[in-house]
Amino acid sequence: MKAARWSDLPSRLYSGVILGFVGFLAIFFGGMFLQLAVAFLVFIMHYELAKMQSPQLTGAPEYSSIVALITIVFLSYSDTWIIFLLVLAISLACQYFLMRTQKLAGVFYSMIIILGGFYFIELRSHFGNLFVAWVVCIVVLTDTFGYFGGRLIGGPKFLVSVSPSKTWAGIVSGWLGALICTHFFIELSFFSEFSYNLQTLFLFAILLSFCSQVGDLFESFIKRKCKVKDSSNIIPGHGGFMDRFDGIIVATLICGILGPIVL
Repeated sequence: MKAARWSDLPSRLYSGVILGFVGFLAIFFGGMFLQLAVAFLVFIMHYELAKMQSPQLTGAPEYSSIVALITIVFLSYSDTWIIFLLVLAISLACQYFLMRTQKLAGVFYSMIIILGGFYFIELRSHFGNLFVAWVVCIVVLTDTFGYFGGRLIGGPKFLVSVSPSKTWAGIVSGWLGALICTHFFIELSFFSEFSYNLQTLFLFAILLSFCSQVGDLFESFIKRKCKVKDSSNIIPGHGGFMDRFDGIIVATLICGILGPIVL
């Protein structure tokens, strides 16, 4: 086993603990604190996205992040779906003109970031902090189990053309992490107020785990097309905020859409 394989582990742990602590505070207190945290996340992820997509266009990262910030604020206070969709459409049109490479992929990812942020706030408001904590823990354990499973077991690669480092062992290990997380929450009766059966809940957990992995793969696809290794180098061991939160925004988006139906 080569030491280089684990060279990024200490920095991943340190930065992961700090991010986890800040995230815990935002979820626990909710309200304006959570809205500010989500708004910052949407802002910085769009800055990274536009910087990758339009490296030669002066001001693109700043304009993209400001448009996204205004959008998430307006969406949070939209009274009707017509206004909601109109604001989102205008925002995505602006992002389209700010992108220079992979325009459609960039606009699609912008939509995922914005809607993921919106549903994160909505899930906290309607389902409570423990439910949101469950979704976040699924993504974190999916990433953690996938990291160790992929590096310890190795084996056949998963979509080499998109992400050369991903293996089937890492993918399945991530699902195992999601199941363990869900079992822990069930044992502590965190889902007592919801009407569900265990099979549905475990299947939903695997779905969210897989969606978080898809989010990671899609971000890897964009980075490969833009010929960059990381979205930025802001977070030690993780790269940028897009690298760290790509799975959470997709899992949150899917949970926000399907959660009220499944649970």
